[in-house]
Amino acid sequence: MRSRRQGSIPSDIGDLIDELDDLGERVRALEAPTGEALSSTVAKLQGLVANITETLNNYMAGRRTDAQIDAAIDAKIAAAIAAAFAGNVSITGSLTVNGALAAASLSTGGSLTAGGTVTLTGARGTSLVSAPNRVNAWLAGDGRLGHTA
Repeated sequence: MRSRRQGSIPSDIGDLIDELDDLGERVRALEAPTGEALSSTVAKLQGLVANITETLNNYMAGRRTDAQIDAAIDAKIAAAIAAAFAGNVSITGSLTVNGALAAASLSTGGSLTAGGTVTLTGARGTSLVSAPNRVNAWLAGDGRLGHTA
């Protein structure tokens, strides 16, 4: 590059600079892509786009739906709960937490504590003496409920 502050360039060097500039332009022209090179680039890009499209289609075809993901999560949660309570909890009917037992069979090998009202749907307020399949029930002062055979 010529600088005006350094004064004029001697003619031999100026001619050399002009020659180098000309050679630089010719090299750039020779290295520029031709129509053939451009068309092969387009073909390469088309191949890449086709590959990406195929990859995306394969991914979408094997992708789980939200319902499938929810079902897998639910199954894992159910298995974890079953494993945590295995051998400790057995419900043979319906059980409502924070409510009442409805038509369920509840048994325990140890004590059972109810934090609210206990309702015995089969209990009758009539004379137990005349009913052969009934027993006398008792309620202790500490809240225990029992029966005599």
